[in-house]
Amino acid sequence: MQDVADRAGVSVSTVDRVLSLRAKVRGDTAQRIAEAAAQLGFHASGVLERRVANARPVMRVGFVLQKRGTAFYQGLAQALNTAATVCEHAQVRVVISYLDNLDPLATAQRLLALQGEIDALGVVVPDHPAIRTAVSSLRESGMAVLSLVSELGGVGYVGLDNRKVGRTAAWFIRQLAAQPGPVAVLLGTQRFQCQELGEMSFRSFWAEQGDDWELLSPRLTLEDEAYAYENTLDLFSARPDLAGLYVGGGGIEGVLPALRELRAARGALPPVICHDLTAITRSALAEGLVQAVLSHPLPALAEQALAALTQPGDAHAEKHWLALQLSVAESI
Repeated sequence: MQDVADRAGVSVSTVDRVLSLRAKVRGDTAQRIAEAAAQLGFHASGVLERRVANARPVMRVGFVLQKRGTAFYQGLAQALNTAATVCEHAQVRVVISYLDNLDPLATAQRLLALQGEIDALGVVVPDHPAIRTAVSSLRESGMAVLSLVSELGGVGYVGLDNRKVGRTAAWFIRQLAAQPGPVAVLLGTQRFQCQELGEMSFRSFWAEQGDDWELLSPRLTLEDEAYAYENTLDLFSARPDLAGLYVGGGGIEGVLPALRELRAARGALPPVICHDLTAITRSALAEGLVQAVLSHPLPALAEQALAALTQPGDAHAEKHWLALQLSVAESI
């Protein structure tokens, strides 16, 4: 016990209190003792681990994600549930909600309805005044709120640096394009900061490349499969000389069928860069429809989000940047 106490930086009596449950010990202290016991091979380390697990508070952590049928959000929901099983700071019950209606007022109402139902909240929502007001109300009530994937004014964030994402997409197109020419970007909606920042940095990259490259006005998919399909066909009809395409938002489920039709009709396509490695984008890489996929590392995203929302202190109010995951055909 003395060795465990020395390794954990506590007294022997504190180790004894955790073992015997004679008095309450801070959760982070108990966790440190359990880790020290495991490292040293202490004979009662299993008991300590069970004591720590039972001492963790029970928390209902809600996550409001975008469309239920989108492969990315299905994968994120699965990663959140998996991360909850190994969360160090609390015994977590994950409560997932989806937003199939993009209307900001409806979203704000959905958020406010969660008050009293959950203890902490992670959101993937547009940055809109009504939504910010709803989030402020939740925070004033004492709820920790964290934005995921897309930043939201006034709260912490876990996700990628979307300026780097946009420039990385542009860099890939610049390297892979057969020759300079017009370049296009498809966005879901610029209300999502991740898409707005990605487009801005994508635009700034091409501004540095000279007059041989032309960045076209962004086209919207409205995060809708059918709309994305039609807009992709319309884009290539209007600009058959397209040198590259960046799909910087939702709607990839509609973009890919359009690309298959276009390739069957006209042959080679320009390089296409999109977001988030899922079953459908993995297949698109293998087919050569897209050349690179820029992704959130979902396990890291889920683990960091739950850690920020469940640990004491202000971790939920900070920015937590994740490393960009790059996938090409040879890496899948």
